[in-house]
This record gives sequence, structure tokens and C-alpha cells, in this order.
Amino acid sequence: MTRELVIRRPQVGEYGSVRALIETVANETFKELFAPNPVPLKFKDEDWPLSWVAVSDEKIVGVILTNREWVDDLWVLHEQRRQGVGSRLLAQGEAEIVARGYRICHLRVVRSNAVAVQFYVSQGWQIAREFAHEKYHHPMLEMAKPFPQQSF
Repeated sequence: MTRELVIRRPQVGEYGSVRALIETVANETFKELFAPNPVPLKFKDEDWPLSWVAVSDEKIVGVILTNREWVDDLWVLHEQRRQGVGSRLLAQGEAEIVARGYRICHLRVVRSNAVAVQFYVSQGWQIAREFAHEKYHHPMLEMAKPFPQQSF
């Protein structure tokens, strides 16, 4: 049975669940980069009201956070991937960025995260440049997606 997926803002009581989801996915995805330590993450609770969450069967299964023209974070639980959660969240984030008046969206992704890079390419994103992470020095990609100027 297909479960309904709802994209919405998180409620105050769900901020801990959002934080836990990001920690889980980050540690699964990047455990080799930061072994033997957990992935260093810094959270600001004032950011959560600005995020969007994907909810399925009353459980938060994904989250996206944007800032100006940037997709800052996109995280989806491993067992929920390839089911449209990431695409729906990314579309929500892109729409939010365009609604702010930006015509090009940007994001950063770890170069070795080939699954994520391929996902973004499949969603119309292009690699703009490669660079070393400013603190951890691992290879990163900046990706961009232009949106045409709309005429009314």
C-alpha cells in the first residue's frame, strides 16, 4: 500500500526528530570521511521553523533547509530513498528559492557521495565547480540549477 507523503513545516515538538534524522543520515552517509568519530554537525534550533519536512505515516522521513539561493541541507532516511521523497523536498526547496526572486539555485555536495551527485544531476542540476571543503579539506562540488525568467 502506498502511503501518503506530506511536505510541510515542522512543528515545534518535532525539532528533536528533525535533528535525529539528520544525525542518522549524516552518520550513515559520511562515516568513512569522519571515522572513527561521528560526523560533526552543528544545529541551530532557530533554523527548524524555516525547514520543510516530508512526513509519511506520521513519521518524518526527510528534511530540506534553504537559505537565500542555497539548498543548505537535504536529508532522506535510507529506507525512504527512491520513493520520490528527495524529489518532492528538492522541488519544494527550489520553489522557495525562486519565490525569493533568485533565478539560479546552488548547493554543495561531497564529491564522493556519488548517489547524491547523480540524484541532483537527474533533477536538472549541473556541476559548477570543484573545491576543497574549507574546514575538512575533502573534495566538494558546487552544483547549480538555473530557472528561466518567467514573464507575466
